[in-house]
Amino acid sequence: MKMQYVNLLGSFGQATDLDSFVTAFFPAMGISKYEERESGSYVDGRYFKGASEHLTVIVSISDESDHEDLPFWVQVSGDVPDVAGLISEVDRTIRSQVIPAGFQFARMTNFGRRDEVRIDY
Repeated sequence: MKMQYVNLLGSFGQATDLDSFVTAFFPAMGISKYEERESGSYVDGRYFKGASEHLTVIVSISDESDHEDLPFWVQVSGDVPDVAGLISEVDRTIRSQVIPAGFQFARMTNFGRRDEVRIDY
């Protein structure tokens, strides 16, 4: 098994700050326990981390100016055999639980590179 990652960008109604986004997002993902952490690697020096049974989810503010309509970065990781299985699980959860809760999301492939692709849900 190898740690695999899926990068998402999202928004939620009028949520313009990280705290209000996170308060709605983690419950929509089915994650009840999460915590705020500090790191200079993230915009504003902080992020939130939560986990389900086999997925870890990190949420922070995005600094992607090309995608200003989706101001929050969500990285989902899991120790799985291949990234295709993780993508399938993330896509299913976003479509069945998160989008119906009022969120907008896009999955990013090759995130932050010239050949990145945005796949809107």
